[in-house]
Amino acid sequence: MKKLTVTLLFAFIALLPGRSQSISYGTYHQLRQPVPIILDTDFGSCTDDLFSIVMLYHYIEDGLVDLKGVIVDREGDRNAVLVDIFNRYYGHPDIPVALERNGVKDPYDFIPYSRLVDFKKDNGDWLYPRSIDPQTLPEGYKFYRELLSNAEDNSVVVIAIGMMTCLSQLFESGADEFSALTGVELFGRKVKAVYVQAGHFDGNDNFSGYNMRTASEAAAVFYDKLPSNVDLVLSPTNVGEMMDYTSEDILTDLSYTDLHPIKTVYTQFDCEVGQRMWDTNCVVNAVLGDGEYNLSPRGWVRYLDRGEASQMIFTPDPAGNARYQLPGDSYFAGQKVMDIRRHTRIYPHPASFSIEAPQQQLTGIKAAEWVRERMDQLTDKYLGAAGNTLDPNDVLQLFRPLGYTGTNASDFTEAEQLLYMNIFKQMMRKAQRDGISDLTIVMGPPSSGKSTAVRHLGLNKSGLICDGVPEGDGILAAIINGARTQGIGKITIVPVYNDIRSCLKNSLLQGRETEHYNGLDQLIAMYRNNEGRLAGISREFPDVSIQPVDCSHNQGPRPVSYSKALKWSYKVSSADIEALLSTLLSAVRNGEIGMSSLRSAAGDLYSIPGLSAKGRALADSINSCIDEVLKEYIRR
Repeated sequence: MKKLTVTLLFAFIALLPGRSQSISYGTYHQLRQPVPIILDTDFGSCTDDLFSIVMLYHYIEDGLVDLKGVIVDREGDRNAVLVDIFNRYYGHPDIPVALERNGVKDPYDFIPYSRLVDFKKDNGDWLYPRSIDPQTLPEGYKFYRELLSNAEDNSVVVIAIGMMTCLSQLFESGADEFSALTGVELFGRKVKAVYVQAGHFDGNDNFSGYNMRTASEAAAVFYDKLPSNVDLVLSPTNVGEMMDYTSEDILTDLSYTDLHPIKTVYTQFDCEVGQRMWDTNCVVNAVLGDGEYNLSPRGWVRYLDRGEASQMIFTPDPAGNARYQLPGDSYFAGQKVMDIRRHTRIYPHPASFSIEAPQQQLTGIKAAEWVRERMDQLTDKYLGAAGNTLDPNDVLQLFRPLGYTGTNASDFTEAEQLLYMNIFKQMMRKAQRDGISDLTIVMGPPSSGKSTAVRHLGLNKSGLICDGVPEGDGILAAIINGARTQGIGKITIVPVYNDIRSCLKNSLLQGRETEHYNGLDQLIAMYRNNEGRLAGISREFPDVSIQPVDCSHNQGPRPVSYSKALKWSYKVSSADIEALLSTLLSAVRNGEIGMSSLRSAAGDLYSIPGLSAKGRALADSINSCIDEVLKEYIRR
């Protein structure tokens, strides 16, 4: 693997400009059928609806969502036109829109940003183009009937992040030109699950939340008539309460452009009204699955219509159709906000020079040159969501437009080291301004449990965290010396250990969630590279605190003594290799790895040193199985 010297790294860094702008991570694709979704939203008052629809656009582009339509349950032509403006701006002008025409009269506008539709340029043209005549839009509940009548049974997911007016009208509707079924029958036959932003279940008040009490009679109809076979997942108010996406951060994340509808909202209207990211939790849960949240046991929800004091009572029952998201800690909330920020910073219309636009594959020194030309953009793209953590795996994700796939990290060694050290330099400068004086460096093999250790041992409370260090001679020394130069007085190294078999299991699990894999050959090579490293660190940096953490067999993290950590073995025996290959073969056969990632997850199996005859036979089986899976996919 080609390595840069520390001198060369800092020579690169010295040439970098100081200005930054904020952009996003890219997206990833999963091979699965897109989920047919209907979005029911009260567009026009709270801005979490704006970020929710933006996330759905990106999920469409990732192949995860088929957005059948958007139903605006807040009366007013402007609100529907605003949805169309967003559809056009984000490149999805064909998404149909329907409008509530007999709902809550003049509900309170926390942020009256629907006025955005009236903004014009100096020449009289609309500031944001639109393509619909709101007078021709279908009635919300009728549009539900049309969409559901054309859907497969038990297939549609409804995301309801507004009032329940259109849904209650649907439930009270009878047969029409679209279906001979009643609204309740149609919903029960066609809808698989409904995700609703409502409720508060961990206190004594059981309040239903703003969206429910604003149209309380409609909400009572919805919960009373909701078919019991439809899964109900609630996102209570207190789940999003800690998710504060500040106006300052939003404008920073949109600093790459002057013309953006959300940027106009946050510069032309007073958005400092206690806005939180409530609605986005329904979107994330509906699209990415239950693994994104801790959910309550099953039960039933009863709605008590008491106007402004309306309540929702949850009664546990294993046979119930309802569950609700449980509130997380500040770390969980921060992670969810960071995810929203990534979506905010994705370029809707990337230029050819943009860091978002796919390029011809660039590797080695050419990739490093690409980085130097875009250093300020790439650095701030990372910093916008990084918080206090620098992770080399996240840095590598920035090279996906160049052809980074997860298994070819060595092709981007120069680029990764260059960008990593510049990001580190900027983080050090910010730390100096903020009076931060401590740095924690977490090290260990891939998927050994480093992030778990950060989370469970409270290491995220450190001033700054390096959650992993890139491969390369002198990188660790550059980090430590750079921190000392910036006045960091306390430096702690946390080596994290796990057995190689657990590392593979963790890697496969993470891959299923992210579609990013280390090939088995790379995993073994990087694991073995840790042999003797701890003793070397102690010799080179005798004044740095070392706090080892053991995650063996995923039974951690457990702090252990330095002397015990010195006994950790990073040897990988033939028996280990055979067990790893067997685990990988099982994952391939059981369909646990997406077809687009099968080759990445395997890597070059025959290049693994110490491969026995049995191991080679297992490698043959894995490659043959992958070939068969891919051939079958092509035949389909």
